[in-house]
Amino acid sequence: MSMSRRSFLKATVTTAGALVVYVNTAPLASAKAAKANPMPFIEMAPNGDITFISSRSDMGQGSPTSLAQVLYDEMDADWDKLVAVKETWANDISVYNDPLGTIGAASTFIGWFNHREAGASLREGFKLAAAGLWQVDAERLITEKSKVIDPETGNIFHYHELYASLSTLYLPKVPDYKTREQSTLIGKPLPQLRSKERVTGEAEFGIDVTFPGLKIALLERCPTFGGKLASFDAADALKIKGVRSVVEVENGVAVVADGFWAAQKGREALKIEWDHGALANLSSEMISEMLKEKLDQPVDSNPEPGDAKAVLAAEGGKTLTGHFSFPFVAHATMEPMNTTAWVTDDKCEIWSPTQSILDALNQAAKFLGRDKNDLTFHRTLSGGGFGRRAQEDFVIEAVDVSRKSGYPVKLIWTREDDIRHDYFRSMSEMRISAKMNDDGKLIAWDGALGFIDTSPYHFSPRDRGTKRGRFVGSAGIEPAYKIPNRYLAYGMAELPITVGILRGISHGYTNFANEVMIDRLAKVSGRGPIELRAELLSENERAAIVMKELQVINDASPLADGMSRGYAFAFEGVPGRPYQYYSGHMADVRRLEDGRIKVHKIWVVADHGRVINPQSFKRQIHSSIVFALSMMRSGKITMKNGQIEQGNFDDYPVSLIGEGAENVDIKLLDNGAHPMGCGEKMQAGLQPAIANAIEGLTGEDVTGIPIEGLA
Repeated sequence: MSMSRRSFLKATVTTAGALVVYVNTAPLASAKAAKANPMPFIEMAPNGDITFISSRSDMGQGSPTSLAQVLYDEMDADWDKLVAVKETWANDISVYNDPLGTIGAASTFIGWFNHREAGASLREGFKLAAAGLWQVDAERLITEKSKVIDPETGNIFHYHELYASLSTLYLPKVPDYKTREQSTLIGKPLPQLRSKERVTGEAEFGIDVTFPGLKIALLERCPTFGGKLASFDAADALKIKGVRSVVEVENGVAVVADGFWAAQKGREALKIEWDHGALANLSSEMISEMLKEKLDQPVDSNPEPGDAKAVLAAEGGKTLTGHFSFPFVAHATMEPMNTTAWVTDDKCEIWSPTQSILDALNQAAKFLGRDKNDLTFHRTLSGGGFGRRAQEDFVIEAVDVSRKSGYPVKLIWTREDDIRHDYFRSMSEMRISAKMNDDGKLIAWDGALGFIDTSPYHFSPRDRGTKRGRFVGSAGIEPAYKIPNRYLAYGMAELPITVGILRGISHGYTNFANEVMIDRLAKVSGRGPIELRAELLSENERAAIVMKELQVINDASPLADGMSRGYAFAFEGVPGRPYQYYSGHMADVRRLEDGRIKVHKIWVVADHGRVINPQSFKRQIHSSIVFALSMMRSGKITMKNGQIEQGNFDDYPVSLIGEGAENVDIKLLDNGAHPMGCGEKMQAGLQPAIANAIEGLTGEDVTGIPIEGLA
């Protein structure tokens, strides 16, 4: 039947301490109707305490804090009422309108959509519920610090008094969002949530999961890529005290034991014969030559605009060609891969520090041949991710071992397992030829890239084997600059080597090569490196502002004696669309008395849209500097006879927290645009800026990473 607005708002009295608003939602059940509590991002206790439910994996990067700020700001919640953070449980994208994958520095980008919507809906829902009880127009009510206030009467309802009603309450439409001036939490340097739990050891990471009856499992995998199990003898392993079971699984042979030591000794006692397959003689040197050949065997190309090859072949101007080589790089997260799984005939429960909870859930269900609704998945904290935990292999292995052994198991990867069976950043080769005319203008660019096909191992199952799946290996080949004649192409080697996403994906090597070439071109043409970049970016307003700010910093920072300075620019996205960021980088290096090269100072100018939490943003830039320098010092994985040669921090060292740049200066350009994440985006600009500074110091070309002698 028809119902007036007043009767729609009419509410009953409270029952058992919880307000229940009975409403007929039919008149509002249109395409624009919206739930008052559309996404389960919070739980509210009777005393008003709020638990924030994090839709994103917490790897220390701070995304849950920023997302809570977005939600709380929009709903006008009292930040001091936030008492806990809980990991999400959802088995469907529609629950949050979000794939729940913590990748691509996209947490804030996506959260700006769904967390704002949820917060605004909650805020207006509380007002609507209060208006129904007071029998007043909701539009006259205001909210602040978890309260609904009627300014005309002074009446107040606390959010927790109204919370129970929201499950049955619908709004006429998704509410309007706050203006920037109305924000109270966005832009504030609030401390990271769960810091205390991490410091005190109370925080539970995947490797901390335990319960009575849980066994520890280690898996022996074929050391050769493309190899497989031929046979094995478990007799000696089963004699080890504490070993409960040895089972053959899809990826090798698993030892299940009462504890880690017994599992490790049991694995060492296995007698295994491997069929090493077709790659038994493959080496890094062979792959490098293969990829160099692929530079002239493109599978995809873009010959526009203009005719770069003809311009490069013509007389006049200055032409440079640069060759760049990049090795495999491992993630080496501080917490190695692990997953706990308990599979029985009628249930499957999983605990894992995954970056992609829905993909992991769906693939586990598919592997078991069960409905995903019959699986329960607990996402834990992660001790670093960098893209590695977006793959679901370590989840499926644990499920496989539990099902085959009959035990609940925590499958732990040793450090050697973690490095040798990683989803590496692909080896790559890049060649760039470019030409400056006699007036110092960049008029032609020919970029060729060779990498190992990433599509079979793409983190998203739906993109495996597709052109979209190659993006991980080819992204960033197109420079940011407007060049009248440009040709871009890439070729791929198809090898059964697990290559995947690593912080910054291929931008880490494509933009490295592009930006080193720009500094070289500026030098041979007598142009300033910032001046040349600014000219080529002049039609992109946000990029131009970044370069202008970098120029101001450069002019105000005279180069000290014995120092060399390098520059770089990094970007992603298309002007006019929400997903875009721009950053300018400047680095000073000097030579130490022992001959090594030290990064003295790094400047970063970052336009990543609106800044949710400047402290968290800057923290991620600092961590990115350490990560970038670690790769530049020692980020090299090599292969011999089809097997990875490195296995631990003695032969694949990672930098310590104190081994970053001596000084860091960060300027955030908060222009109010759609906010972007930061974590992985810095790699593309930091490394080439440092490389360009090193070229200036040594007079020698930097042709890739690692760089010998970098302190």
